[in-house]
Amino acid sequence: MDLPLSQCGTEHDYPNTTDGSKTEHGVGAAFCVLTNDIWAYQWSAKLNDNNNVFQAELTALHEAVIYASHLPNHNTSKIHVDNRASIMASSNSKSTNETARKIFKILLTNPRIKVSWVKAHAGNIDNERADQLAKDSAQHGQPYSHTKLPKPHIKGLLRKRMLEEWQTLWKNGDTGRKIFNIMPSVSLRPTNWIKEDIIFSQHGPFHAYLKRFHLSDSDYCSCGGIVTALHYATECIYTMSWHMRKPAPNFEQEWLKRVGNNFVSRYKIRRIIKFISENRDLFRPP
Repeated sequence: MDLPLSQCGTEHDYPNTTDGSKTEHGVGAAFCVLTNDIWAYQWSAKLNDNNNVFQAELTALHEAVIYASHLPNHNTSKIHVDNRASIMASSNSKSTNETARKIFKILLTNPRIKVSWVKAHAGNIDNERADQLAKDSAQHGQPYSHTKLPKPHIKGLLRKRMLEEWQTLWKNGDTGRKIFNIMPSVSLRPTNWIKEDIIFSQHGPFHAYLKRFHLSDSDYCSCGGIVTALHYATECIYTMSWHMRKPAPNFEQEWLKRVGNNFVSRYKIRRIIKFISENRDLFRPP
């Protein structure tokens, strides 16, 4: 895929043409100078593969205006650009793009340099030459490190690093292991768990849990069973309407994981927790 950027040409004493390109081989920028129908000078560079086409376009324009600004003061340059966005950015002193602001400052102090828009790929010979230079530099050009990486790419790298560190902490932690067995992978996407789902992770009003922290004198249910989340979900006589099949002891963690990821099972859990909350006296141990 080839995405040509800007075609820029100068007229009068020192005409030049700039262009940028992004292909499957990388990102490149280039400009060439035409004097008396002779190619007098050319510049090209290979940007980081993660730079976008707009950055490559502005880089080519930036190098062109730098070159033009060093010409003798009596020489006039007119730069043709085929991308309106780059012209608008470079004419804004408060542009969020650093390269565009640099171009603006150079143009402000060099009124003999003019920038105007032209139609792209209209058969202009200097346009085509700059385009080919940019394509070639995308694959074989000298590395150019002055253009910063785009913010979306940097944010993506930070996001990836943050998730990796979070995943490591979650995997190697010593708390929340029951939740870990249900949700072993971290994610920035909100879960559809509600309070009842979290309570069922055995951090709720279950006597076996409360007794561990000396908040209950007994870990038995009024029906005679030891009160755990699994007890309520599979065997308590008071919650039979929402029972699920009881797993074998060695499959309890896998059962919790499946229940936590099944909408119908979570609906039953929510009804159980709600019923317990509304009928606490019914479940008090004898």
